[in-house]
Amino acid sequence: MGLDMYLRGDKYIDKYDHSQQAPEGGSLKVKRPIVDGFEVSNQILDMGYWRKFAPLHVYIVNEFADGVDECQRIELDGDQLRKIANALRDNDLPKNDDCHGFFFGGDEWWDELRSQGKEHAKLFDEAADWVDETPWASVAYQASW
Repeated sequence: MGLDMYLRGDKYIDKYDHSQQAPEGGSLKVKRPIVDGFEVSNQILDMGYWRKFAPLHVYIVNEFADGVDECQRIELDGDQLRKIANALRDNDLPKNDDCHGFFFGGDEWWDELRSQGKEHAKLFDEAADWVDETPWASVAYQASW
């Protein structure tokens, strides 16, 4: 048990290829993938995963969920994802004393994760670029504990 943290992208799969004209006019209909007998309309992409990185979790909850921590999905746009990346790079996350929770890990673990801030920031930068460049896409952070 512990704080598990997920950054996921959600990409809509259109039924039509709008770059090609159908013979009868309009866009060309394309076949979506089928899984378990059902048409797939969205793809969920795993963009990042952290375990017990409470300073990052507390930062995201405080900045983008008004401090409400109910393991809810927190939708993030490109600018918000870049803000998180900058906070990681600049080590501008909450102090360890502000991050304690029963399943949240401890100071030594958090200090190790903080020291890898530039690597973690890259994931948020990549997610920001992806969501800004991909039509009908979204990115969300969600934790469980």
